[in-house]
Amino acid sequence: MTDFTPATRPTDDQEPLLDSFLREAIPEIKLSLGDTIDRDNSRAIPDKYVRMLPLTTLVVTLRPDAAQAVAMMAAELEEELTDSVMRHGSLYDRDYRVRLKEAGTRGAPLFRVSVQPAGQPEPEPIVAAPPPPPPRAPRPEPAVAAPAASRPAAPPAGETLFAGRSPDLMDPDATRVEGIGAPAAPAPSPPFPAGRFELLVEDEDGTERERFPIGQAQITLGRQTDNPDLKSDLQLTGSPNVSRRQLALVYAERDGRPGFTVYNLGLNAIHVGDREVSGANAGKGALDIAGMGEHSTWVAPGEAIRIGGHGPIVRIRDGREAEKKEPEGGGGLEIHVVPPVDPDATQFG
Repeated sequence: MTDFTPATRPTDDQEPLLDSFLREAIPEIKLSLGDTIDRDNSRAIPDKYVRMLPLTTLVVTLRPDAAQAVAMMAAELEEELTDSVMRHGSLYDRDYRVRLKEAGTRGAPLFRVSVQPAGQPEPEPIVAAPPPPPPRAPRPEPAVAAPAASRPAAPPAGETLFAGRSPDLMDPDATRVEGIGAPAAPAPSPPFPAGRFELLVEDEDGTERERFPIGQAQITLGRQTDNPDLKSDLQLTGSPNVSRRQLALVYAERDGRPGFTVYNLGLNAIHVGDREVSGANAGKGALDIAGMGEHSTWVAPGEAIRIGGHGPIVRIRDGREAEKKEPEGGGGLEIHVVPPVDPDATQFG
């Protein structure tokens, strides 16, 4: 197996993305390559013709920032992925290879796998972008003498600034408009209903794996880790493709409906219905979700949130809505009332 350690150490701003990409995105890419090979061989071909098929190229198109993060080791990564697809292709007596390509826009998904049509030229290899030129020193501006301060003209003799009127003698019955120029105070946020919501974790087939109470208005969700700089409030077990800090959930009502603004802090994209939200790759340290609007979406209770291409799936459960659906006379749906959670208490995944 090819060693993924690059020969040249990447710069500090690339290292977090490179580490996350190798740890979390490579397994997803290999799964997608295997799915593509299975689809390519779904049509039965006589054995005597299979051996005559030419070498097939699979193209992995990477988002520009991810492509630049792996640029120094692109050849090694292509070799590793080619070894993987050759083993998978041997199930069908087919030969495959992998080429990496950089996407043309920053809004592209983290990666996309496609089969290169026959006769098309090879994709251009990924090349590291040259470092930006150093900033030019600003030219010194010529000193300009400050203008002499002008004094306000004195009022004519015998007159005051109020022309004989005292401010205390203003008409008390005159119409007055209060608050002109003062900004309106923002509407207060509704209090968070502790004990009402919980988070369900499911496999792709709908099997429930874990359940967590949502005990405060803002929480983070990710896989288990011992690193205090990356540890989330809620930690998933058995989820290697989930970032250590993957989601931030912030309680936010919309048009009187309960819900949460979900921020994608990790590397892999998340999917809510037909919406895809790219990952911000927030990294470690203090969490600041300001400015992450393009990596967020509003989610109502019950909506499925799929992380990456193969899950897991998480959804928010509203205990109050579940109580409304309980049939009269008891029986049927069992309701669990979750007590409030101390936000400073140690939480175990």
